[in-house]
Amino acid sequence: MSTRPPSPAPATHRDLASLDASQLSVLGLLLLGNDPDEIVVAAVLDIEPDSARSAIEVLRADGFVDERDTLVEPHRRRLAGVLGEKRVHALARRLLTHHVAAGTLTLPVARAVAKTGVRSSELSEFLCSRAQLADPSEAVSLYGDAERVGRLDDAAVLGYAEACALSGDLDTAVGLADSVLERSASVSDADLAAAVRVSAAGAAYCGMIDRSAELYAWLGPNRVGSDASVAASVLVVAGRLDEAQSVLAASAGAPPTATTAGAALVATGLVHSVTGSANAALNSLTRALSLPGRAARPRVLPDSPAAITALAALHCGELAHAEAVLARARERDRPGSVTANRHHLLTAWTSMVRGDLPSAQARLDSLDVDTMHQRDLLFVHGLRVGLARRTGDNAALLQAWAGAQGVLAEYSVDLLSLLPLGELWLTSIRVGEAARITHLVEDAQSLVRTLGEPAMWASALHWYGVQASILAECPADLIPHARALGEASKVSAYAAGLAGAGRAWLRVLQGDIDVAAVEDAARTLDRIGLPWDGARLAGEAALRASDTRVATALLQVARTLRQPAATATGAEPATVAGPSAPGTLTDREAEVAELLVQGLTYREIGSRLYISAKTIEHHVARIRRRLGAESRSELLSMLRAMGHGTTSDTARS
Repeated sequence: MSTRPPSPAPATHRDLASLDASQLSVLGLLLLGNDPDEIVVAAVLDIEPDSARSAIEVLRADGFVDERDTLVEPHRRRLAGVLGEKRVHALARRLLTHHVAAGTLTLPVARAVAKTGVRSSELSEFLCSRAQLADPSEAVSLYGDAERVGRLDDAAVLGYAEACALSGDLDTAVGLADSVLERSASVSDADLAAAVRVSAAGAAYCGMIDRSAELYAWLGPNRVGSDASVAASVLVVAGRLDEAQSVLAASAGAPPTATTAGAALVATGLVHSVTGSANAALNSLTRALSLPGRAARPRVLPDSPAAITALAALHCGELAHAEAVLARARERDRPGSVTANRHHLLTAWTSMVRGDLPSAQARLDSLDVDTMHQRDLLFVHGLRVGLARRTGDNAALLQAWAGAQGVLAEYSVDLLSLLPLGELWLTSIRVGEAARITHLVEDAQSLVRTLGEPAMWASALHWYGVQASILAECPADLIPHARALGEASKVSAYAAGLAGAGRAWLRVLQGDIDVAAVEDAARTLDRIGLPWDGARLAGEAALRASDTRVATALLQVARTLRQPAATATGAEPATVAGPSAPGTLTDREAEVAELLVQGLTYREIGSRLYISAKTIEHHVARIRRRLGAESRSELLSMLRAMGHGTTSDTARS
């Protein structure tokens, strides 16, 4: 039987210490990212090409270099120590000098040389030029290398700041931008405008749009250049319409690129949203998203055009429009970026308003909230309290309200934050802590008054005011909001729907339950994108109705409206199971409901039905979800309206 000869020992058995000076230097060049090219090696080490070729061949044969001409890992880890810092530094300097002179510097060599600490303006400039072409996270690293080996000029500092902002590192981004602003007397107008844009974006992300507006007010229309439309958008959102229009008037000379044209349409749309019609505003905003061509490099902005457009659509009940805009934006987003998080948040908000609570919760749960800044956190907390309020989960509501306090303590109000502020306003009343948010509500009301009560933005705020008055059981406080909605209804169909609903609410609170009027108002709310609000109106009217048939009819309206509609994309959303007609509980649920209405405790019901009190608790929770009841009292009223408890009443009589 023949035996196979043993395999030869691996060629890597030789130690680095056995190599001569030329061979170690060749390995040093490989460590610095250079290819084992005999011409380059000979030139850098100042040896003959034959000697360079011989050294390279020995290193390959002895296993120091693999088949891809790469230094093998065990030797890579030890080589720097064998060569010593001084020798590595000298090799890096000579390698860099050669490639710069020959115009052959590559990114791997540049980055490896930079890590040795060699100071070189040429190396710094090369790294900055590559950073301009890289994605934001890679650009941050490249700019960091460039800063380590040379002094960055203003343009490079601002590129570094922009990359940091796009990567979510606002502290570094704003610090870099401020370092340019501090030298404003010696900085070009274009660089000043870029520095202000980065700082303004950072302030906006942190929920301080007033700081963003102050930055642009300081810069002024004469220095803002091609960022004039960005400045105007910030000023409108901050409530400074006159300044915004002045800046726009001075921006006629901006180059007509797709980027500047898109920004101009956003600014124009925002101005129209305050001074004109909602349709004109949405037209301009949407056209900004449809322009062909994209910027060569991403730019950090105080808010994304898609987010502004979606929020405008939400404020006038155009949920399908908002969903379509956000769906297209999400296709282009970098996963985990600031804009991606914002677009996902607004998509969740749209789902919540539509009534698709499971989808809204699932999208919210998928986000990394710990990486978000104050502006988006306000929407996170608004979503949390909004979902808890709509599901009647008081424990979750209290927890969400407590979690929002840090953001509320720091936030300054702007046009784009009215929706989460409204949800938190209602929650503050529900939990008995309205004073904690009064200053922000007053700021919001002052903002819309300053802008002349624009129907597109003020209507949503006044609708929250109507609901706040109802929750606080202060019908008199409802009247000013109803009047404001009535005035806005002259120019806005959305406001007209809200105004009609406000009048219906007032009549319900006064005990005037007109089934047709309530149903019409509730279905109008559904048509303008507020199905949950319509269901709540119908449900509240049912609770106050003395006639069982009236209550039953209104409860059916409420249940119908609480079923979420299909999404704009045609996919069927997740739904909460519910009966299609009054009284369609399961047999066991009907038994529990009957005894619950009679006033029995969970323990007493359990003893009657021979099941545990805990099981009864689960049955009651399911019944409550089926009917969409927000409280125990509402649940009991709904069950009575459905006929539960009447058998025992008859028996007792």
